[in-house]
Amino acid sequence: MKKFSLSLLGGGMIGIILSFLFMDYDKSSYTILDQAGIAKRTVNDMDFEFVFNSFFLIAGFTIVIYVVWTFIEKRKDDRFYNEFGGK
Repeated sequence: MKKFSLSLLGGGMIGIILSFLFMDYDKSSYTILDQAGIAKRTVNDMDFEFVFNSFFLIAGFTIVIYVVWTFIEKRKDDRFYNEFGGK
């Protein structure tokens, strides 16, 4: 559980940083005027393409971190077993 949590945290941090660095986040908003043109409201939207691509980037880094971590643990266990445990 600890490995999964830390993989998710690391993947999230790396994915979010790389998303903002390499993908263009378009903050979209538009203004709605009253019929008289006096009162206006601003509507802010989320860039769903950015969120969608960021999700896959975060998920990919989380999986890579988890797989690498598991591989390193397995290598360390095998090396320990071969050196001290048996043949």
